[in-house]
Amino acid sequence: MSVETAVEVATTIFVLTTMFSIGMELSLGQLLAALRKRRLMAKSLVVNLVAIPVLAYLLVRPLSVEAGYAAGIVLIAVAPGAPFGPKFAEIANGDIEFASGLMAVLGIVSVVTIPVSLALLLPGTVAVDPLAIGWMIFGIQLLPLLAGMGLDFRYSAVTNWLYPPVQRLSDLSFLFLLVLLLAAYSNEMLSLISTGTLFISVVIIAGSLLLGYVLGGPGRNTREVLATTTAARNAAIALFIATTSFSDPDVLMVVLAFSFIGVVLSGLLAGKWRRPVT
Repeated sequence: MSVETAVEVATTIFVLTTMFSIGMELSLGQLLAALRKRRLMAKSLVVNLVAIPVLAYLLVRPLSVEAGYAAGIVLIAVAPGAPFGPKFAEIANGDIEFASGLMAVLGIVSVVTIPVSLALLLPGTVAVDPLAIGWMIFGIQLLPLLAGMGLDFRYSAVTNWLYPPVQRLSDLSFLFLLVLLLAAYSNEMLSLISTGTLFISVVIIAGSLLLGYVLGGPGRNTREVLATTTAARNAAIALFIATTSFSDPDVLMVVLAFSFIGVVLSGLLAGKWRRPVT
């Protein structure tokens, strides 16, 4: 098996198990509770679906970033709904219900928003099939999420038994994918330092944290949730799209580096924001 095939298989397993386990853990009540916060949800959608993709576009275009690097930055920027969002909320003892509901909503709407955003914002020299990407996202992200929610709603005893091994498989496949990518593309990853790509990534992540915190409502709980969820982005679906829809390895490298920085910074902030349970 080639490295490219191994990366694609590992990424597919990671995305499927992650979304299925999220669906099993997410209740309909959490989703509805998040949707009832209409104003907060509207701002959350705007910052995740519009503000961050536009920020990425405005940064890469005038700086004449190489096409592969620019495509990677745009790809991760247009991929909302970080699976780590509820985990960050748990670490900070924040609003886990809102974090889970927001992640689900973003995962659902991104079936449409990701392919449309890519068609609008990718560099002119990079071509993708938005319809094919939309169908891929539907099959590998939305269907497992809905299947997990449906299974939990109908057979909660089954999900109580099934969730732990599926979650373990998700964690192990993610670790395996990281090790595989770092081993195969370590030199390419190091080369990103001199391109300015990592600097742009840090600027976008910092902007995501700031915008998320400012627009996260009056409560500290929801501010922190929106900040960390927005900054982390959805590494699972971005990695899958990078491995299946882009032939340039630079796209995958940027997505991996951006995701790593976003998750680490968001996790550190969640830990700093942690407060005692009352």
